Formats: sequence, structure tokens, C-alpha cells
Amino acid sequence: MIIHIVEDDHAVCDAVALFVRQMGHDVRTHSDAEGFFAAGIPGGEDIVIVDIGLPGMDGTQLVAWLNALADPPRILAITGQSQTIIRDFLEGAQTIDILRKPLSASELAVHL
Repeated sequence: MIIHIVEDDHAVCDAVALFVRQMGHDVRTHSDAEGFFAAGIPGGEDIVIVDIGLPGMDGTQLVAWLNALADPPRILAITGQSQTIIRDFLEGAQTIDILRKPLSASELAVHL
């Protein structure tokens, strides 16, 4: 299992990656969806942590693409957006977990 982190905020990405590595997981980080695509398609056993507010292709489009895969990975969406934006996002999304920024290590651990 590989945990992919797609997050454009380098401080958040580094902190999440460090925590996940300390839990013993293999981690790959990407600053945007395009870089994530260039690295290859994740497997169904993988986990993808996606920031909803990515530059370029946004996180909602990435989540839709991931959910359309024949064997989609588990998705954890992270966001600092308002509750209204999150509610609108969830309206069309498959079953995914949403974590609010600032993230807590204990909350992240529960979802991994």
C-alpha cells in the first residue's frame, strides 16, 4: 500500500508525509494533480489524500477521476474550505472521508 498526498501547501504536505511515514507507511507526495498523474495510476489498495483546493485541476476533479477507476483507491479529502463548500462537494461525491484543516495527527491516524 502506498499513501499518495496531493497537496500544494508544502508545509502541510511535509507535515502529513512525516506523520504518515512515522506510522510506517510508504508515502509519495505531489504538489498538484498533474504531477500525481505523471507518477502513475494508484492501485485499489492505495490511499490518496487530496487537497480539495489544488491549483490547475482542482481536488474535486481529481476525486471524480479516482472514483471512476476500475479499482479506485481509498480517498481522504482535506480542506480548509467553509462548511457550505464542503456540503456542495459531498453532494456529488462518492463515499469519501473529509478532514478539515488544520489537521490533527490523531484524526489522521484514525482514517489511515
